[in-house]
Amino acid sequence: MKKKIIFLDIDGTVMDFNGELPESARTALCRAKAEGHRLVLCTGRIKAQIYRELLEMDFDGIIASAGAYIECGGREIYRHVAAPGQLARLVDYFEETGTTYMLQTKQGVVMTEKSRKAMVQHFTDMGMTEEEMEKVMVADIFLREDLRDCPDVEKMAYYDAPVSMEKIQEVLGDYFKVEGASYKSGEGSNGEVTCAGENKATGIRRYVSYIGGDMKATVGIGDGPNDGEMLAETAVAIAMGNAADDLKAAADYVTADVDKDGLLKAFKWLQVI
Repeated sequence: MKKKIIFLDIDGTVMDFNGELPESARTALCRAKAEGHRLVLCTGRIKAQIYRELLEMDFDGIIASAGAYIECGGREIYRHVAAPGQLARLVDYFEETGTTYMLQTKQGVVMTEKSRKAMVQHFTDMGMTEEEMEKVMVADIFLREDLRDCPDVEKMAYYDAPVSMEKIQEVLGDYFKVEGASYKSGEGSNGEVTCAGENKATGIRRYVSYIGGDMKATVGIGDGPNDGEMLAETAVAIAMGNAADDLKAAADYVTADVDKDGLLKAFKWLQVI
């Protein structure tokens, strides 16, 4: 059988929403790797937010920050950061609207103290302890009073905005793309902001080109809003059982939920294990 290049979302696909790797998912990943298939994490998380447990599993590549950061075999091959002037405009808007937000860099998450406290409250309201929040967050949090000149920002995330995602997109304009959060939380508007033209699909194309691979061998597996472009780009598209209905409708196969052996069942359907 021709070896596959399998691109894997993290939250809700490989890991459950409590930051745990199901044992069946670990089994599936190890067996597919042993069979010679290429496994690549493809996530909206920055690299610093990827669970150490996954980093220690020796994936063949990482597409992080929804395509803004790419590495292959441990080597960085592509990185894109927001232009300073555009970033300052975004920060000004979130400050004006009183939105809780974070900037995501290669080193970790950068926030104001006000946003950090609001984020803790956001997750507390969801029933999480601060320790559980830190487990899911993974990366170090760096506090700064003014984020307008923060360097090396690959993407951004926001919580509890008092305005809609559509309004944020309208105000930020064509330089940025605003999408819903990878998981539903809270009562307000929650989402992620990337630089337009940087997404999981562009990351996949860059990675496949770098290795001299064949797009016909690609598989995408995901569940969240930022997985739509990935599933449209890969030759085979698989949606998790916990994915939104529109993502399921676009998939070649819908597997079970992440916590019901979904990844293992997807790999068996693919016949890679």
